[in-house]
Amino acid sequence: MTEDRKKPTVPGTPGSAAQGRDVPELELEDVSWEIEGQGAPGAQADEAPAQAGEYDIPEVEAETLEAGEPEVDETPAPQPTRPQAASRLMRESYVDPEADYAADWGWRTKTSGFQAFVFSLHGRKMLVSPRGVEPIDEVGGIGRYFKYLTDYADSPGMGILTLNTEAKYAEVLARKQLEEAGELSSEGILHVFSKRKLEGGQISVFYEILPRDRFVGVSESYAGYPQGFVILDTVSLLYGLLKRHGRGAHVLALHIPGAIVMVAGKNGEVYLSRRYTLVGDDGDALVEGIFALEQDVAALEKNLGQRVSHINWIEGLTNTLNLPRPDVEIPLVPYPVHRLQHGGETVWSALPEAVQDAPMSAILGPREERLLRPLELAEKYVWAAMLAAALVAFVGYGYVASAKGEVMQRLAAMQSSNGALESQLQARSAQLTFEDVGSAVQTASELRTAALSPPLGEMWNYLSSLRPDYLRVDGLEFAYAPEGVSVRLEGQVEMDISTAQHGFVKFVSSLERQGFTIQSKQIDLGLEGNYYSLNALWPLKKKGD
Repeated sequence: MTEDRKKPTVPGTPGSAAQGRDVPELELEDVSWEIEGQGAPGAQADEAPAQAGEYDIPEVEAETLEAGEPEVDETPAPQPTRPQAASRLMRESYVDPEADYAADWGWRTKTSGFQAFVFSLHGRKMLVSPRGVEPIDEVGGIGRYFKYLTDYADSPGMGILTLNTEAKYAEVLARKQLEEAGELSSEGILHVFSKRKLEGGQISVFYEILPRDRFVGVSESYAGYPQGFVILDTVSLLYGLLKRHGRGAHVLALHIPGAIVMVAGKNGEVYLSRRYTLVGDDGDALVEGIFALEQDVAALEKNLGQRVSHINWIEGLTNTLNLPRPDVEIPLVPYPVHRLQHGGETVWSALPEAVQDAPMSAILGPREERLLRPLELAEKYVWAAMLAAALVAFVGYGYVASAKGEVMQRLAAMQSSNGALESQLQARSAQLTFEDVGSAVQTASELRTAALSPPLGEMWNYLSSLRPDYLRVDGLEFAYAPEGVSVRLEGQVEMDISTAQHGFVKFVSSLERQGFTIQSKQIDLGLEGNYYSLNALWPLKKKGD
C-alpha cells in the first residue's frame, strides 16, 4: 500500500538531478501514497534518523566573530526568474568553504517587532521574542496569550489518502485504512487538515499522525494556563501559509536543524507533503536535501500541468546566513528573517514572520481557542462601541435638559397670549424627554448588567476546566441576560454507545454541582456518533464564588 521514500541522490551520479529534469511523470495516486510512505516503517528504515538530544546552536569560532556576519541587503529582493537550464557542477563536494553564499540567497531582514511565541524543538522549549531566544522549562511563567509551535520529528508521518467515499465518512475510512496498514496505533492521534473532492466521487484527505504522548502533554499545559494559547506544528504552519497564498501553485519549505519540511499545492489545497531528514549539520546535507526537494517539486509540476515559479524558503533558526545555495532550476525565495540574540550570540530566524502570518484555521488545537480567540479580539471593539453609545447618551441627556429649560421659559412668556401654542410646546417637551432621556436610562441599565456579568474569556476557561476529554464541543453560544449568562453547548460524546449516556449524565451533574442551572439537555445515540445539546444558566449571584 505504501512506497518507501528514496534517499536523495548525489548530483553527478546516475539518476541524479544533474542529468537534467528528466523526471518520470507520476500519477496523483502515486504521489499520494509515496507521501504516505513517509510514516511507514519501511520509510523510517531508509531514512537516517535525526540527531538525538537537545538542539544546541553551534558555537561561532573566533575568526568568524572577528569577521562578522555577511552584510545583509535590507531592501526587497527582486522576484527571481527560472534559469533556462540547470548548471549544477559535478564535483565531489557541494560546499566551497571560502564561498560567500549570503549574496546568492538575497536575504531580507525585518526590524519591526512581533508577538512572542514558544518554539519546541528536539525536546527543548524556547521563548522567541523581540528580546531574543530564551530557553524555558514551562510555559506557565509567560503570563500572556501566545502561539506554541513544535516540531514532531518523531511523528509517524503525514500524507494524502485517496478514498472512494463521501466527505462525511472520509475521516472514519482514513482511520481504518491507516490502522490496517499499521501506520496508526494507540500511540498516535489522527489529525485531518482538509478534504478535497476529486472526479468520480473520490475524496482526497490530507492528514498527519501526531505522537499522542507529546500532544497530550501540550494539551495538559494548556488546561492549566488561564491566558490560553494555540498549538501549531511545522506541518500545520506550512499548511496555513499555503492557504494564505491563495490561487496558483505554491511550495513552502521550512528548514530547521536536522530536517526540511515541505508542503506544496494549488489554490490552497495540498497535493504533496514531505519531510526530508538531513544526515548531519554540514552544508553537504543541506544541499542534498534541497536537491531532493527540487526533484519532488519537478514531478509535482508534471502532475499539476503547471510550473512552480519559486519555492518559498523559511529559515527556522540558524547562527549564520552564509548557507550553501545549490544551483537549482526552481529559485529559492527566502522569507524575511529577524536578527535575534541567543546565549550571547546572533541567530537568524524567519519563524516570527511565518508564525505571525499563520491563520487560526490551521491550528492543531485546542478547538475552543479557534472559537474563542476571534471573539476576544472583537471584544475590545464591542466595549468601545458601548462606551461611545454611553457618551452619546450622556451628552444627549444634557442637551435635552438644557433645551427643556429654554422651552419652559418660552412657555411662561407666551402663556398669557396663546394657550394653544402653550399646549403644543408642552406636548413636544414631553416627547423629547421620553425618546432621548428614556434611551439613555435604558443604555445605562444594560451597561450595569454587562459589568456584573463575568468576562467571556473567564467564562469559557471555567467551562473548559469542567469539560471531560471524551466530550467534544462543536458549537458554543453565550447569551447575557439580567438573570445570568445562558450557555448553549453542542457536540459529540466520544465514547461507546453503551457508555455515552452515563458519561453525558456525569458531565451534567458536575455542572450542577458547580452552580449551573440546567435548563434543557438532550443526547442522541447512534452508530455515526453520540450527539448532545445542553442549555445551562450561570446566575449573576454566583460571580466570585
